[in-house]
Amino acid sequence: MLINVVLRVLPFWIREPLLIAVSLFFAGLGLYWFVMVGEWQRAAIGIVFLGIAILRSFMLRREWRSRPRPDRTG
Repeated sequence: MLINVVLRVLPFWIREPLLIAVSLFFAGLGLYWFVMVGEWQRAAIGIVFLGIAILRSFMLRREWRSRPRPDRTG
């Protein structure tokens, strides 16, 4: 698939925020549908995508903090 190739080619610092944004979009969409229509399956989909976005953001934060900062090199 084309999306798989694009995600493999993109560097980590572009790919992760993009995946977080897409996950948050689908989480909002699922939760919005739950509020408007009501079926619990849509809320479950929204919560799953929200969990994926939170997990990815923690991974991105950990990688960001593990990088050496140029002002602290000595």
